[in-house]
Amino acid sequence: MRESIMRPKLILALLSGLLVLSPLAVAGAAPSAPAEKLAVVIGISEYQGRTQPTPGSAGDAAIMREALLRNGWPDANIMMLVNEAATADAIRGALGWIAERSTDRSFSVVSYSGHVKQKANDAARDGDLEGNDEFWWPTDNLHIADGEIAGYLRRIKGDSWITVAGCEAAGFDDGVSGPRTLFTAASQEDQKGYERGDWQQSVFHGLMVDQGFLNGVGDADGNGAVSIQEAFDHAALEAPEMTKDQRFGPQNPYIAGGDGSEWFLSPPKPAKPASSSDDDGGLLGDLLGGVL
Repeated sequence: MRESIMRPKLILALLSGLLVLSPLAVAGAAPSAPAEKLAVVIGISEYQGRTQPTPGSAGDAAIMREALLRNGWPDANIMMLVNEAATADAIRGALGWIAERSTDRSFSVVSYSGHVKQKANDAARDGDLEGNDEFWWPTDNLHIADGEIAGYLRRIKGDSWITVAGCEAAGFDDGVSGPRTLFTAASQEDQKGYERGDWQQSVFHGLMVDQGFLNGVGDADGNGAVSIQEAFDHAALEAPEMTKDQRFGPQNPYIAGGDGSEWFLSPPKPAKPASSSDDDGGLLGDLLGGVL
C-alpha cells in the first residue's frame, strides 16, 4: 500500500450518503498492561435499500481487528459488527456491552468506519442544542445521533481510544475526549472523509492503522514501537496531501484527549541497558526494534 500513496489519479470515494465522481472519485496515565482489553469494531460497506456502498469500511474493520490481535486483544473480547451485522440495535447493544464490561483498569477501543449523516439544528433528535448534529449510519439506515453515541462512550471506564473514519468525524467528540480517552477522527467537523477503492480502506484508517501500525510506518522515533499518536501523525501528514484536489476539499484528521504521554496498544519493549566494554571503554547497546 505504501508504494501507491503518491500515484496520480487516485480513486477516492466520499464517505457520506452519496458517491460523487470527478477525476478523483469523492468519496490519567497512558494505558500499559491493562487488566482487560475490550473492543467494538464497526465497519459498514453494505447498506440496505439504495444507500451507496462504502468500499473501504469493511476493510477498515479487518485491519483494526488485526492490529488489536497483534497487540494482545483476545479475539473473544473484540466485538465485530460488519455490514449486515451492524444494525442500529446491534450498535447500541455493543456500545452498552463495552461500557458495562469496562473497569477502571481496562483499555477499551471503539472504532467506527462508514457513512456519516450531518443535519443542522437537529435538537429534536438528541437535545444537545448543537448547531449541527452528526449521525452514525447503520446498515439498516436508522441513524444514531452523536449525542446518544457520546452518552455510551462517556460511560466507558478506564482508558479508551475512540476512532471514527467518516465525514464530519470530529463532530462525534461530543464531550468524549479527556485525560483517559483519546479521540481520533478522519476529518474536521466541516470536512468530508474519503476512502481508497484500490486499498479497500478509508484514507484515514488505511494510513493510520494499516500503514502506521501494521506496517510500522508510524514509528517516527525508530524505537520499534508505534504509539497511537505516532500512527495518527503519519495519517495527519499524508491525508491532506492525498485529498487536496477533491471537490469538497481535503480532509485534515483530528485528535484530542489523552494525558500528554504517548499511548500504545501494548507497552513498548524496553531497550537493553548499555554495557561497558573492557576493551575500549565504549558503550555497547541494542535498539529494539463514495464520501463516508
